[in-house]
Amino acid sequence: MEIIVQYLDHLAANGRSPATIRATRADLRQVATWWETTHRQPWTMALTSDRDLRRWQRSRQVDDGAAPATINRALSTLRRFCVWAASQGHMVDNPTAGIHDVATEPMGPQALPDVAVDALLRAARQQPDPRRSRDEALLALLIYTGVRAQEACDVQLRDLDLRAGTLTVRSGKGRKARRIPLHPDAIRLLDHYLTQVRCPCGLPALGSDDERTRLLVRIDPATVGRPLTPGITARGVGKVVQRLGCHGAQLLRDSTAKLADLQRIDELMTAAQRLDAVAPHQLRHSLARRLLTQGAQLPEVQRILGHSRLSTTGMYLTPSEDDVRTAIDRMHI
Repeated sequence: MEIIVQYLDHLAANGRSPATIRATRADLRQVATWWETTHRQPWTMALTSDRDLRRWQRSRQVDDGAAPATINRALSTLRRFCVWAASQGHMVDNPTAGIHDVATEPMGPQALPDVAVDALLRAARQQPDPRRSRDEALLALLIYTGVRAQEACDVQLRDLDLRAGTLTVRSGKGRKARRIPLHPDAIRLLDHYLTQVRCPCGLPALGSDDERTRLLVRIDPATVGRPLTPGITARGVGKVVQRLGCHGAQLLRDSTAKLADLQRIDELMTAAQRLDAVAPHQLRHSLARRLLTQGAQLPEVQRILGHSRLSTTGMYLTPSEDDVRTAIDRMHI
């Protein structure tokens, strides 16, 4: 629809990230598709009522089985869209004004257990170079610094200072930059990648254009020689993590064949199931959980993750579904 295109252009002109624009497009298209299927006519923004949106909410929850968080995110998108549409004269009033979020019991973000994170690193290490070094460098960023997938894609060669042991994130969420100290293990993996794969002839000169190229490379297996091209997409990051997750899950399952401890076997099998559906953002959650468990203060974690509000970081203090399940498993009757 033209009005959706106009709104997306408005978001782009106001500096919203490509990821935000993609999510907004997907949410609005889903609503438009539901409208056209239900009313058998093109979606007309001016005719949308609060009654329609309540029916849409029920359809998403009952018919589609969408999670409350998914429905509420789309509703948040609709609220912003309708405010803009009303301000532009596309509709008389805002039909989302009286629509409330779907109630949900707050749960902390799902993090990976340490054994699953270790299995990811082991899976990357079993590959031949240059894929091994590239994947280890990617995991070093995701696991040890907690950067978002797009932030990892945007890291330039100049952003990595291994002598000082820091990573600069220039294009964080909300256009906010931050500097993150690097763990010694991350420094080791990144240094190997730089010297053996990315810059075998030495780092580019300070201030040069080459220094502004992307740190992570894309490997094209379909091309002769499998050339390395600077730059990888967030979708590519997701595919790499999923591939390593499947490999790591198999490593964990294979290791259970040599164990007699049933409790340990159950722990490894549960971790393998989590790796079957792993996503990059879970590694960010995992870092936050590890930091808090090991005594880090909430403001310190906030600074590392680049959250604008401390309340956002505070969600990691809320027990996750895994925490609740573990508490139940500890109960002996």
